[in-house]
Amino acid sequence: MSHGVTRYCYQAGGLGMKTTIQLGLGQKWTASATAEQGAGEVREIMTLGAGRVGFRVENQSLALTQVSEAAYRAWIRETEAVLTRDAIPAAQLSPGLELGRRIRLLREMAGLSQQQLADKVGISRSAVAFWETGRSGHVGKHLGSLAQVLGVEPEVLLTGMAYKAIQATLTPDENTMLTLYRQLDPLIKLQAQKWIERRVRNKTGEEQDAKPATQPKRA
Repeated sequence: MSHGVTRYCYQAGGLGMKTTIQLGLGQKWTASATAEQGAGEVREIMTLGAGRVGFRVENQSLALTQVSEAAYRAWIRETEAVLTRDAIPAAQLSPGLELGRRIRLLREMAGLSQQQLADKVGISRSAVAFWETGRSGHVGKHLGSLAQVLGVEPEVLLTGMAYKAIQATLTPDENTMLTLYRQLDPLIKLQAQKWIERRVRNKTGEEQDAKPATQPKRA
């Protein structure tokens, strides 16, 4: 995943003055309170790279929305959004912080508070808070149970991706899906996996509900 900062210019406030804006991981942009659509909406940049921006809207769905940088720039212009939290400094984008970001996102996707995650893993809430802010000391000995509670493989938690050699015969549509999947950022891949798993579980549940009840045999 790219951690670079993207620069662009836009006309600020219709005053004819060009302002250089930087896009970066962790930024929060807040739309103007007078915007015609989405007034006051706060967007946090979670992923950035390959000309794409992954963001989520504060106090709404935890799911990430992927748009092009051009679309994100257009939203800033149209809503006269202002930067309300700066990007994470490049020097702080350490492996520990990246792991912490994955733990936080997976925890929130699972609908768990820090205390609930701590209880399930058998650690203190402060330990979870430390990990999520990049202080990943002693996380190794809890990695297995942490990954199990969050519903992912330990490799996914550590690297954001799991690698495994698999031989399979694919239909054309399956090959298209796989090609698109490989272009996603690691965190979005996790979301895609969980979405598919939920759809399969829902389908199985609907099929079970649709089955007629077995009539008891008469003696």
